[in-house]
Amino acid sequence: MKGISVIIACYNSSRVLADTLRHLQVQKGCEGIAWEVIVVDNASTDHTAEIAEKVWEENPIVPLRVILETKQGEAHARRAGILAAKYDILSVVDDDNRVADNWIATLHKYYQNPEIGLIGCAGEGAFETPPPAWFKKNEHAFAIGKLYEGQFTDITEHALVPGAGLSVRKKVYDHLYTQGWKPFLEGRVGNKQTAGADSEMCLITRRLGYKIYYSNELHFRHFTTADRITWERLRNMTYGFGAADVFILVYQIHWLESTGRTSMMTRLRKLWWFNLLGKKINYFTKKNKIKDPQERELFEIRNKAFCETIVKERIKFQEAFAYLEDIKPIKP
Repeated sequence: MKGISVIIACYNSSRVLADTLRHLQVQKGCEGIAWEVIVVDNASTDHTAEIAEKVWEENPIVPLRVILETKQGEAHARRAGILAAKYDILSVVDDDNRVADNWIATLHKYYQNPEIGLIGCAGEGAFETPPPAWFKKNEHAFAIGKLYEGQFTDITEHALVPGAGLSVRKKVYDHLYTQGWKPFLEGRVGNKQTAGADSEMCLITRRLGYKIYYSNELHFRHFTTADRITWERLRNMTYGFGAADVFILVYQIHWLESTGRTSMMTRLRKLWWFNLLGKKINYFTKKNKIKDPQERELFEIRNKAFCETIVKERIKFQEAFAYLEDIKPIKP
């Protein structure tokens, strides 16, 4: 049905979820728009589900459902929310995203264009305590800060946006699930900082023939608790980004070749050992040129993650290109 399903995947979200829901409860300009909120409790051990129901009872502006997904992992929680969604536009809101009061109305306006399959946006930082000095340089890792210029921009060529605040047509997933699609990347699992599920959501949507857009008009405040802004967490996320880079590379090479840009380099980059060699050369070429010790540490972590992952997943990497080729685009 025409409308918007807001999906909030939660794992032990009791500290942040109430304010996220209250920002959804004050939406303006959405009269006549059908929408709902789905909270997916991903096997939390706190009172996430109870808080969601209690807060929503204060102002039940639209229907809210709380569903349980016992298999831990952001990808599993998202899938549960997607399968439960009633409406044709999915708005993926993190448990700590305080969306603007025109969120629903703006999404509804954007998706009147049938060529658009997925939209990302900018998150503004909101902090429990002042962030450390290194944070500003690394804020994009925490889904904070502007990635692209322009109020509403076609970024199909690049096709990567933050997962927080991302929206996508449900038709994308209905189509993929009927083909038995299995994503390469699983995203965060509990407190384990794996990565890439959001990037894959963008890239597979592009593979199906849709355009990807980025909005600086659609925005939210990303409330971040002090325990989520630590150097150790950034290190762990950086390793996750590096591991995800392996299969993001598969999508990027496939995109180049599917748009007529086949070359000797794209053919070579389908070979796992060629990418491993390239990463090692890049590492030894650049590491001593990076003067900031923290920046150099993150560079080394991401490089190491890519190298370890492509060796471990070399067979899966080689087979991934044919797998993507078998995914059929959506016909207009």
